[in-house]
Amino acid sequence: MRTSLRFRPMALTLLAALSVSYVLCIAADLLFGWTMYEAWGPLMPGFTWPLTAVGFLIGLLWLVGYSLYGAALIVFPYNYLTRQRPV
Repeated sequence: MRTSLRFRPMALTLLAALSVSYVLCIAADLLFGWTMYEAWGPLMPGFTWPLTAVGFLIGLLWLVGYSLYGAALIVFPYNYLTRQRPV
């Protein structure tokens, strides 16, 4: 029996994990004065600090893109490499 990965659940899982991490990092920056926002800036053009609603939403949009990209990097090669080949 062949097990294959599905694209949508993988993308949604990555989006959930990245979104939780993003919100926790933003909260830590605001509450404790940490500087994790410096890591988000280069990865998400349009993300600004001090935080604005638009900058926060742009960051979330980038996370959607990164989730889709990450899911594609995992699912498609995995399904290709594990497919059944005739002997």
